[in-house]
Amino acid sequence: ELRAGCYPRVVKNQRLGSDLTRTKKEMGSEGTGFEGNFVIPALVLVTVGVVLTLRHFAAPDVSLAVRVQLALSWTLSLSILALVPADIAATASGDEKSRPTLATLWDLSYWITFNLTWFVLPLHQIYEDAGDFTVTGRLLTSLKENLIFYAVLLGVALLGVVGLTANGAMTLTGVTSFSIASATSFGIVAGIFLLGYGVVEVPRTIWRSANIQKRPIQAYRKVGEVAAALRIAHRQLLKITTASETTNEVMPRNHDLRWMMRVIKAETPKSTDIRGGSSTPNQETNQETHEDDDHGGEYDYDYDETSDMVSLRRALKRKTRVYRRTAAQYVVAVRAALEAEAVLNASGLGAGGLGDRGCLMSSSSEKRFRNPLRAARVGRLAATLETAEWWWRCRVAPIALRVSAVALGFFSILTVWGETFMWTTQTMDGVDVSPFSAMLRLARGNNTGMHVAVIVPLGYMCFCAMFSLFRLGMFSFYSLVPGGTDSFSLLLNASLTCRFAAPLSLNFLMMVSGSIHEMSTGETYRNTVLQNRLASNIPKFANTFNAVFPAFIAVFCGALLWKGFLDKILRAFLKRDDSERFKFTNEDDDDDRDVHVTDGKRACDRERSEMNATGSVGDVWHVGKSNPYFVDLGVGVACGVTGAGADEDNRDAGVESRGLLTGRNDLGSRDDLESRAQRWERNKTRLANAVHRGAAGQTGLAGAGGALDSVFANLSGRR
Repeated sequence: ELRAGCYPRVVKNQRLGSDLTRTKKEMGSEGTGFEGNFVIPALVLVTVGVVLTLRHFAAPDVSLAVRVQLALSWTLSLSILALVPADIAATASGDEKSRPTLATLWDLSYWITFNLTWFVLPLHQIYEDAGDFTVTGRLLTSLKENLIFYAVLLGVALLGVVGLTANGAMTLTGVTSFSIASATSFGIVAGIFLLGYGVVEVPRTIWRSANIQKRPIQAYRKVGEVAAALRIAHRQLLKITTASETTNEVMPRNHDLRWMMRVIKAETPKSTDIRGGSSTPNQETNQETHEDDDHGGEYDYDYDETSDMVSLRRALKRKTRVYRRTAAQYVVAVRAALEAEAVLNASGLGAGGLGDRGCLMSSSSEKRFRNPLRAARVGRLAATLETAEWWWRCRVAPIALRVSAVALGFFSILTVWGETFMWTTQTMDGVDVSPFSAMLRLARGNNTGMHVAVIVPLGYMCFCAMFSLFRLGMFSFYSLVPGGTDSFSLLLNASLTCRFAAPLSLNFLMMVSGSIHEMSTGETYRNTVLQNRLASNIPKFANTFNAVFPAFIAVFCGALLWKGFLDKILRAFLKRDDSERFKFTNEDDDDDRDVHVTDGKRACDRERSEMNATGSVGDVWHVGKSNPYFVDLGVGVACGVTGAGADEDNRDAGVESRGLLTGRNDLGSRDDLESRAQRWERNKTRLANAVHRGAAGQTGLAGAGGALDSVFANLSGRR
């Protein structure tokens, strides 16, 4: 037997066994140790980060139900930063005992986020936006408005059923595989475009922010943009507030739907507060109101139908939400501009320096920085802290930002490289040129190093994709504002995060699959758990598409770097309005940049003068006092109504407690056969009667006859 060569084979097997044992010890994964060493602490850190992020962005009026759903959605989506490294480490080390645990965690994370992003969150978004007065009514409204979305899903599902039936695979496993393949392919296609924009724009944005001299100009432009948006939001809020107050005045007190009007009244800001405390709007406001009436957006002041009250309440909620978000953006933009001015002045650079290098050669005798938005420091260490802050803001921070931009630019190149040549790993066996695979090979034998080699590139890819979502023009109605983000925007962000979490994870695993196969020491499994769960349930042609399509990222990034080339392509294939919706917002593409810079600088000058005069530094809501379109709606809006209608509200206290909001007293319409023209004439008579009563001192509408006459004229002209 020895002569036959069996002894060398036995020795070889013993060597392989000893190598396997030694590799397991080096990877630190004998048994089930890696879950406790990494996964659980990582999940705890993700949960803590989600809670802090939610507290940072959520507005005070965001409900507990929304906060709980956001925490669940974000935690499950970001759990990939813990599960992907653990999955790769377990596969590379041959730790088969941990695979059932990982499989359970992946199933929970994937299927919960799948149902959240496609079913639960879309319903919850419209539910929060609906203006119905009952839970059932808001749910029905959400279902109706999501019919188009679900119709598209149903069409795709029917195509899948036809295909599965034709192939004889119409089983539960086949339906599951089709669902996974469709969702994954959509996520990878959309995710590649988001990733491509992010890897170009993130380093560029950080590099530009390092320029102390140009930073105030960029901040002025942002202030000018937000100030223009604030003016429009203020105008729309004033219109809907006036419509709500007028409807409340003309509606009879004993009307069947009066309880709905009381709910709307309690949610309506006072128009005198929105006008800046003046009961008579100024000439500019009157002119803007007439312009709006001429260009649509009219309100008929109807109240005989439940749908009329629902429409009024929903319009009020939307306009108030948009205004609050825009006002919060204005505060953030002004504070950033004032801080940028302070840094420029403290650096001694002035208006004609040499960029950031001028800060390094500053000859200022007093190297101390005082933040204009913070009270002056006092105490023994005040001067030391101000000096340290000067050194950080004027010397260290610009260099750190430039270094970070270069480092992230290098990571962007590696990401584009890996995505472009990922198809070689999937279609050409043994060819793996991914730089992230090389990083994993270098970390082989070091469990901590392997986790870092996965978390860093995967985290950067996720950040670039999320960064792009904030810049896409079609999401202009959705933005995250510190301390002022409404429920609708938060839920939309959670839906998008859930939608791209699993596809980005699979994309990264496919990018480094060559190194995983090479390092795998297991006897049974050579793919990660997620790949077995997703790729094994996806048809071969879909897997090939998911591997080849990411190569398009190189062309997309080249078009982004070639200024204006991508916009020309969009304009060639889409209409102008559609091309603007799918266009990423960029400072260089601002046609009114000079106007916005000028307006923003004037706004900052007024804010600085106002703060210096009133001494209200440090309170964010004092920023905006000099802006005639800025109103603080954070206090007093949801607490009830004050003024002339207080006695009426006190008499009607307990409306909700008596069950009037449960739908039992919803009398709906009076006469479905009544024509709109008859309702129009009746409402004109009611408004005229309200004016006459106001002249007699009964309703508080004295002097409003001219305004109502103009309303009649404008609305009649439109009819």
